[in-house]
Amino acid sequence: MGGRKEVERIGEGKVKRLDGFLEPYSLIKDPRIHRHTSGKISTAKEPLLEWTGHPFVDAGLVAILLIANKNKPEELTMEDIEKAIDFVAELYATKEWSSKYLHAMIFPNSGILMANPSMAKKRTPKAIAENLRNLFDEIRKIGKGSSTCLICGKRPVYTKKEVYLSVFPLLGTGGVPNYFHSANPRGADICAHCIFLTQFVPLASYKLSRVLVIHAYPYELMLELSKEALEDVKRRKLASEARGFKRPENFLFHLIGEITRRIERDEHWEDASVTLYYFVCNNQRQELDVIHIPTPALRFVAYANLVDYIGWKRIVAMGWRSQPKEEQFEEFERSGRPNEVYAKLLNNESILPYFYDSKNRKANTSWRLLAFYCSEVLGLDKEALEFIKSVGDRIVESLKKLPNNKLRRRVRELEGAERLYQFEAFFVRLEKDRQELGVEKPLMTFDEFARILTAYGEDINVSWKTVRNLLLFRIYEKLHNRLMKIEKSEEESKIEEGVDIYVEGGGEE
Repeated sequence: MGGRKEVERIGEGKVKRLDGFLEPYSLIKDPRIHRHTSGKISTAKEPLLEWTGHPFVDAGLVAILLIANKNKPEELTMEDIEKAIDFVAELYATKEWSSKYLHAMIFPNSGILMANPSMAKKRTPKAIAENLRNLFDEIRKIGKGSSTCLICGKRPVYTKKEVYLSVFPLLGTGGVPNYFHSANPRGADICAHCIFLTQFVPLASYKLSRVLVIHAYPYELMLELSKEALEDVKRRKLASEARGFKRPENFLFHLIGEITRRIERDEHWEDASVTLYYFVCNNQRQELDVIHIPTPALRFVAYANLVDYIGWKRIVAMGWRSQPKEEQFEEFERSGRPNEVYAKLLNNESILPYFYDSKNRKANTSWRLLAFYCSEVLGLDKEALEFIKSVGDRIVESLKKLPNNKLRRRVRELEGAERLYQFEAFFVRLEKDRQELGVEKPLMTFDEFARILTAYGEDINVSWKTVRNLLLFRIYEKLHNRLMKIEKSEEESKIEEGVDIYVEGGGEE
């Protein structure tokens, strides 16, 4: 009886239901909800769109941010989204975009973008914009699905349409269901948010022989590297052709150099991650090359452009089979010719031999840039580098004392050292030269000799061959003029000897 009276005392309408008790606690568990000390609850504003880490989805977001002239998804408003939809719909309705680019290279037979050739008569900016708005509205609908998006992992899967390659590039055609996860006959499990953003990829990508998407982190870097694509679109109303570059890595390294020289800083490449996605997706073929740029290589290229741009161009020029003249450099850079320097940087291989020109016995750049490369890319510690430099300077001082013929012979011995014993023999002969000249102090102590020959082992990057290349660089850097005079003198002597022989053997007189 007492319990019943208590319920009656509380009265109808004052009894709290279980949901009422739990509601405040469920709100507090949501990271977007904040309870103030006063007890007031406020909700953080959720961005309309967000980064996912997927190259195509992020490229679409970059395009919308660039159109809105903003840097972060949190800054985007509904007006920005509307503006981007209208902008892209106007472009996609044209033949140059629809059949020649979207259908032929990215979204074959797309119904959303009406790139299917059979839809040509119905294709209008208004119709495309309506499709995109309907897709965007799906993002804002709160609903529960049986599974979540495999890209963002947050939203329910879009189910109003099968998600094949006409909707999202490089997926299957739907003709082979087991291509998709769990043999899903409706294609890939992707949400409306990620599909919507992917429709904007063409604005932030470059059209070479395939489509180039530059995915980078931090995202500010991705905005910077994609900016030119949208500027070209705005100016020409056509897809950006990356200034006529034929190879994606050449274009990227060129962009890195330009950006670094413009802002005169290189530290923002320090922890950067850049990957190129070079693909084509149409009804005949789907191809993708993923080119990751090693971060040390990124840092080195940026630093080289900052401290010695001319020297860097000389290094790159040596990577082509036939070396271009200075005025031909950009033509070669834009061409489809493969460049060994770029290829080795991408494959984590040493480019040390390209720092000097052995034919003309000339250093292509300064010791400062060489030291940065050895330290940041090859992983050579600074103490070892300073030691090799000091040995190089001692060798140079010894070579300076030699007559021309002996100097030329010693340098050629070092240049031709392809085996460790040949490298050892160079030091032994030079030490004898010093004794003949009456130099009392030895070139190196026994410990130094052992260190320079063996301490660096046979590692592919830091071996005795690395030491040989560094010593040759130092010799060319200090003795280039004298070495070239000797070469020139030799050539002239040969010509004179040739004339003498002709005169003696000709017998014309």
